[in-house]
Amino acid sequence: MTARIVIHAGFHKTGTTSVQSLIHTNRRILERQVRCYLRPDFQELTDACRVFSVDPNPRTILGIADAAGAFFDGLNPDDPRGILMSSEDLSGHLPGRHGLDRYDAASLIMAQLTECIRTRFGDEVPLTYYFSTRGRKDWLRSTYWQNLRSTRLDLDFEDYSQQIAPAADLPVVLDEVAEAVSPAAAVAALPLEESKDQPLGPLTPLMDLLDIPEVTRSKLRMLPPENVQPDLGLEDVFLALNRSGFKDRHLRAAKKLLRQLANKQSEND
Repeated sequence: MTARIVIHAGFHKTGTTSVQSLIHTNRRILERQVRCYLRPDFQELTDACRVFSVDPNPRTILGIADAAGAFFDGLNPDDPRGILMSSEDLSGHLPGRHGLDRYDAASLIMAQLTECIRTRFGDEVPLTYYFSTRGRKDWLRSTYWQNLRSTRLDLDFEDYSQQIAPAADLPVVLDEVAEAVSPAAAVAALPLEESKDQPLGPLTPLMDLLDIPEVTRSKLRMLPPENVQPDLGLEDVFLALNRSGFKDRHLRAAKKLLRQLANKQSEND
């Protein structure tokens, strides 16, 4: 019987990219004890979760059920290794896009995933949803940068912060998820401000939940933090570009070039 299942389902901009890079880099070592799955392994499921977050209705929640069923049915319930899944898109789209100002869909998505998992693995396998979090101000600043560089967001930071203020109440979302999946699953969380200083950085809480022994942890290769905002004052530049008359394709090219230059400068510093 599968030992345990841990699903790292969010939140965006809380060190998730760094966690996933660590899992990918150390997959061969980790998979001696735990089956590791990242977004490319269950792309149809994350796509369905994102669709539902924008358009919640019986048809789109069925899309999650179908995608989840197809993925979990492909996993062997008799494999004694644990299961680790990680993708922040399991909570839906990043707030600030598609008119979303909160993780309204997260609790409904986790409830649907729980039902599919219990159908496949039974009621005895421990199931935990883990969410990395972040302090309100830092989370708002980080999501602002993400949306600024990836979309045509034309709000300044103050207006943006007011518009998606409900999304920054991550503890409220956690309570909603816990209520939705109880008693069939547990919910755990830790702020990035705490996990980043642990021995394996933001990967540490997941290793703890999976009971990965120290002998295995000592073999893992560490990586520098990823997807970090460059400290070069690009926010104002990107905001001006988003407000400009550039066509979308030219805007994307300009942002890509600036980010490449920023990364190159960072590497040379």
